[in-house]
Amino acid sequence: MRILHIALASHFTEGMLYQENVLLDINKKDGHDVTIITDTWHFEGDTLVKGVEEDRALENGIRLIRLDYDYIINDFITSKIQKSRKLKGYLEELQPEVILYHGVNGYEMMDVADYVKRNRDCKFYMDVHADFNTSAKTFNSKLFYQIIHGRYVRKAIPYVEKVFYIASEVKTWVKTIYGISDEKLEFLPLGGRIYNLEEQKQARQNIINRYALPQDAIILAHSGRLTEEKRTLDLLEAFKRVNDNRLALFIFGYIPKEMEGVIRPKLESDNRIRFMGWKVDKEIEEFLAGTDIYCQPGAMATTFETAMCCGCANMTYPWEAYTDSSYSDCNGENYFFVETVEDMEKVFADVCNNPMILEQTKAKSFAFAKLQFDYETIARRIYN
Repeated sequence: MRILHIALASHFTEGMLYQENVLLDINKKDGHDVTIITDTWHFEGDTLVKGVEEDRALENGIRLIRLDYDYIINDFITSKIQKSRKLKGYLEELQPEVILYHGVNGYEMMDVADYVKRNRDCKFYMDVHADFNTSAKTFNSKLFYQIIHGRYVRKAIPYVEKVFYIASEVKTWVKTIYGISDEKLEFLPLGGRIYNLEEQKQARQNIINRYALPQDAIILAHSGRLTEEKRTLDLLEAFKRVNDNRLALFIFGYIPKEMEGVIRPKLESDNRIRFMGWKVDKEIEEFLAGTDIYCQPGAMATTFETAMCCGCANMTYPWEAYTDSSYSDCNGENYFFVETVEDMEKVFADVCNNPMILEQTKAKSFAFAKLQFDYETIARRIYN
């Protein structure tokens, strides 16, 4: 089957574990002819870099096509409209049987709809990750989405099979902004690779051996761009309050300049804390397979689902997404919910005093992940 992913505002970067990366890999693994058409931006470490147009095969045989946007008035408008006239030609050349358009925005959804109108056997899906925390946060921004992108959506939506949303607040956003009906919407969560119990056991022992930890270590991890929203400082404060040498905290990521002076001293004040620097997603995933708790007390991140698939318990703020039935069938027992430093301190103290609490939470979380977040299953939704 010929499968085309269109991600004209995704800044596709090789080696990452974002949704489009993993879906591409699994589609290819399943034996399909897979292409991604994306923009010319990509990440180098934590920096977004503009590249050039290109058309080449990746190592696994997936075809990567990068296109510039057509220039419209100025750079700002160009980036918001996301029009690329060259897409039409590639649609005719590739003749896709399934199209997954990443993001419910951009001029080109109309060209895709026009192709599907003329090729009715082609299945056209869209996905949306936006919510009011990330998009349409101001009155003018909301108006722009509703008037400009709303026009594109109205033209395209009759030819769309489903619009996939990743969380309940994302569903609220897309219904509020575009008025898309419930019958067109379907929950499709982010996910991860499922690490089996033997892989988890081996990954844990590797960490213990490499960092000379005790066999009964309680291994914690935290990752991302360590901004104020990540609440890294609160996490470090809570960790330092629990004086137990079984606790080991590994932090992956990048410290912004404005946080360097406050975070760095905290990192260096406790020898149970190890700052690992910036790592590619695959390295973090492999580490999480041996981790007990993934700590995400602040801003939401896709690592949440990855951690569950790796066998971690998650310590997280009770965002609506994680308290919604889509993400939990255990009445909140899948995760450790925390709002304050004192809440985090209590989690660390509780798992030290009663390790069985940790093991039970990890088991419930992993069982749920195998049912809901296995990308092997998620990826096949668009052609099964």
